[in-house]
Amino acid sequence: MIHETIESKTRKAFSKRGVQSKMCQIRCDKTNAGKELGAMISKLLQFKSENPPVEDYDVQLFIKEELEKVGLKVKLHHPGDKAVALTSSFGGDEPGLIFYGHTDVVHAGDRKGWRYPPYSGRILNGRVFGRGASDMKAALAAELFAFRLLFESEVELPGRLEFVSVLDEENWHRTPVGYGTSDWLLSTCKLTGKSCVMGEPGGISRICIGERGDYWVKLRSVGKPRHGSAPVYDENPCVRLFKCLDEIRECIKEKVTPPQEVKHLIKPSSVFLRDALSSSGIGDYETARDLLTHYSMNVGRVTGGTMINVVPEDCEAEVAFCIPLGATRRELDGKTKRILKEPQYSNVNLEYLGESDAAGPSYTSPKSHLVKSLSRSASQVLGKPVPLYLTQGTSDANVFRSHGVDTCFYGPGTYEGAHGYNESVSIRDTLTALKVYLRLVGNFFGIK
Repeated sequence: MIHETIESKTRKAFSKRGVQSKMCQIRCDKTNAGKELGAMISKLLQFKSENPPVEDYDVQLFIKEELEKVGLKVKLHHPGDKAVALTSSFGGDEPGLIFYGHTDVVHAGDRKGWRYPPYSGRILNGRVFGRGASDMKAALAAELFAFRLLFESEVELPGRLEFVSVLDEENWHRTPVGYGTSDWLLSTCKLTGKSCVMGEPGGISRICIGERGDYWVKLRSVGKPRHGSAPVYDENPCVRLFKCLDEIRECIKEKVTPPQEVKHLIKPSSVFLRDALSSSGIGDYETARDLLTHYSMNVGRVTGGTMINVVPEDCEAEVAFCIPLGATRRELDGKTKRILKEPQYSNVNLEYLGESDAAGPSYTSPKSHLVKSLSRSASQVLGKPVPLYLTQGTSDANVFRSHGVDTCFYGPGTYEGAHGYNESVSIRDTLTALKVYLRLVGNFFGIK
């Protein structure tokens, strides 16, 4: 059984009353515990759960089986497609804490760029390699272990401890209530917790409490096709669209003032992001800071035209904006639409991709019970203070916060390793995250 060593040793450290002093003194043999946790990460990485599209939910069925082995009840939720969600819970009746994970990953890309096959789950020198290792299957494995161990140890919790795994964090799917399975689960009360910890990448030495928001759109410029030897340059749909994109970019260049409660985190967060994203070309403090205090705009996909000597009939661009704390999706939508109302762009249309107010920027108060509990837990395990930070990316955390659920990131993966070739994660860091998750439950629920 994969969990045998961790479970047997942890069981001795827990009392049936869940005494905090014992709960926080897990003494796993590092070699055996690491092997078991590494094996679980490797197994999860062998599922090719790329999104888009979601072709199956075999990885969710595997997690379901792992939870049911110890007697946990598991529910599968079908929001209308194959992006099936999984939930499980135990404990008291009052809404409590959620362990969140997503099992979908971005595409592996060109296999030639990988040192090892992206879905092999190769283990080497204390690391596990594969697409999704850092984002976020290693953390998912740690949360799965923690959830199982707490249940098997019969820890008495005054509130509910919930586990959820979704298949559409990287690319939201449409559900009966809009976009995104997490939003659907929360809207329909299939999840009821008041606080949530997510194992998104960021490293074990800091805690993320806030992030920018998303605004994804498709802009389509239309025109009249004709022979390319007699073009009118400015009326070319591609040219018109490119000019429109430039104007939108110009109108969102201003700095946005962050909320007062988290303004003091901009500087330390910028230093961290500069270092964490250096391999992505973010090499200086000012550039990293601008990611947190400005809008950003990524033209991710452009299509148009049929032949070089034919004026295109249309041109499309899919654009992903990120919205800084202190701004809103509504404000950005207004700026975009004002540009499109200009006469020269009357033939440019806008379509929302994943429209949802839940995708706006958000943060959890540094004074919240969750942030204090997680900070204390990580500091206890690491033996040093663990700073808070804000991130430039976006995730389902914005969705949870929009439903009134305090949410933080804490996971063993790194930004540098996520979404790139040769993605990998440290087994040792994952084991540390597991211990922090276990301590968090004790601190959060006030188990003495």
